[in-house]
Amino acid sequence: MVTYVLQADKLRIAFAGRLDTARCSTIQNELMTQIEATELPVVFDLQEVSFIASSFLRLCLMSVRKLGAERFSLTAPSPAIEKVFVMAGLDKVIRIE
Repeated sequence: MVTYVLQADKLRIAFAGRLDTARCSTIQNELMTQIEATELPVVFDLQEVSFIASSFLRLCLMSVRKLGAERFSLTAPSPAIEKVFVMAGLDKVIRIE
């Protein structure tokens, strides 16, 4: 499930469950449409995510390209998911809170 919450200072996009290749393919168009439609910073909330595939890393990079690194961040990843970003070197490109 993906939930879009427009707050006063940001667009928070909360994900839940497994973000495998098939699911990322399904949500990509709507996700990019929402990101392109906002002037606000975007935060991907990963608190309820149990697994990410490399296709989710690609969605994050696409988001950084569209928004700029200063307007994109991740919040509340589990230690295992944060480790994936670190191992891929993306913690140097994407702010993780």
